[in-house]
Amino acid sequence: MTVKIMKFGGSSFRDADCYRSVAAHIASRLANDSDQAVVIVSAMYGVTESLKRLALSVNEQCDGAASAAVLTTGEIVSVGLLETALERHSVPVSSLFGYSLGIQTSAGFNRACIENINKTPLLNALRVSRVVILAGAQGADKSGRMSMLGRNSSDLTAVVAADIVGSRTCEIYSDVCGVYTCDPHLVKGARLIREISYASVSRMARFGAKVLHHGAVEYASTRDIVISCKSLVPREIVGTVVSGVGDAAIVVINTSARKVKFAGSSEQQVALALLDELDITWVKVTQDEGFDVYLSHDADCAIKKFAIAGIKLLDVSQMVLVTQVDQGRQTVYELKDIESAVSCAQRLHAALYPQEELPAVRP
Repeated sequence: MTVKIMKFGGSSFRDADCYRSVAAHIASRLANDSDQAVVIVSAMYGVTESLKRLALSVNEQCDGAASAAVLTTGEIVSVGLLETALERHSVPVSSLFGYSLGIQTSAGFNRACIENINKTPLLNALRVSRVVILAGAQGADKSGRMSMLGRNSSDLTAVVAADIVGSRTCEIYSDVCGVYTCDPHLVKGARLIREISYASVSRMARFGAKVLHHGAVEYASTRDIVISCKSLVPREIVGTVVSGVGDAAIVVINTSARKVKFAGSSEQQVALALLDELDITWVKVTQDEGFDVYLSHDADCAIKKFAIAGIKLLDVSQMVLVTQVDQGRQTVYELKDIESAVSCAQRLHAALYPQEELPAVRP
């Protein structure tokens, strides 16, 4: 039996028509190259942020189990909408959510870690249905409470699903067909990278590139699961294959980094040790000589952990960072706004990839 693993992110679900289009694509795959499919979905575009704002309007300190209960509803609704769309194609469907999927997590509800995986729920669902839809980024702690694996972690659910069913390939769909040398929506001349290594993509994600979830890439690397990055718009295109080989110089624009200022060296060193323990990447900016640290991902989690540990912060501010990575070396620049960041990234990228070298690949 051929089982395809397909993950569709929030950018694939902008309105009701998108669910019908994805359902039609799944039905077509079942008719042509697959006996069954496991489909992982994210919340509809923008919904998670809307739910977060709603929760914070009720309690500005909202966190933990209650927050996870609110945020995970986005994926639950998305599962239901896709299942409804598949009913039009008379495809037998089962659905699994965080509490029924078999992914047991730690109690860190909005950035939980996977502690155990029970393969039985998914394998049983595949015995009775041609398509099994999974709510991405979800799990449950030992008490059965819903938890989130982190923001944008539906990719991680997808590679876990591939591992459970024994698939060597996981297909990730988004609004661009692959991994680029820079954000193709912002930087003219961004190049599509046809083949790239797990380590390179993980590094990009940790610096803030919205490509693939770093945890998903790192999990895939330990299981030799090839990630195939695709797009359905305007047609299905395989853009990038993520495996054990390939590298490229890249420029990352991170519009949601946080600058954290510490009172002195001792506080900074304690904080850095905690970040390493949490597996949260931190960077230093090239022109900064103070006791500042820049958090490129999972900043909210880090700041909460600082407070719990009693680490005093003098200031926390949102920053825009541009990171150039070339031959494993990174240089990080702090910019005042997105316009300045795009201009900086354009200059850096043009130096790495002169326009006359290759024609630009458009998303």
